[in-house]
Amino acid sequence: MAFLPPPPRKYKGAFAIGVMLLILFVVAAIYGDHGLIHLLRMRGEQQELEHVAFDQQQRNEQLRQHIRRLQSDDWYIEKRARERLGLVKKDEMIYRVAAPPAPAAAANAAAPAARPTHD
Repeated sequence: MAFLPPPPRKYKGAFAIGVMLLILFVVAAIYGDHGLIHLLRMRGEQQELEHVAFDQQQRNEQLRQHIRRLQSDDWYIEKRARERLGLVKKDEMIYRVAAPPAPAAAANAAAPAARPTHD
């Protein structure tokens, strides 16, 4: 049950060529150099680059704040010097507390070594 009558015989060749060109156009639109696949790939790359740019902007802002504080905040400079360089003020004493040994290591150290027996 066809909705349209069949084309006349003289137009069948032109119709076939038109269908082939339409198919080629669709394939090129999807897989071509600037087709749909390329567009999707480029959108993914754009999102990645936007994410990287956002991260870099945040890092730049952190560095700007760090620079501002180093230029104007003496307490911050002192804190950084104490943390990174281990500096102390005059007449200060530093107490260093060693971490207690792990329970398994303490038990192994306290237990006598097993001696092999020769029978």
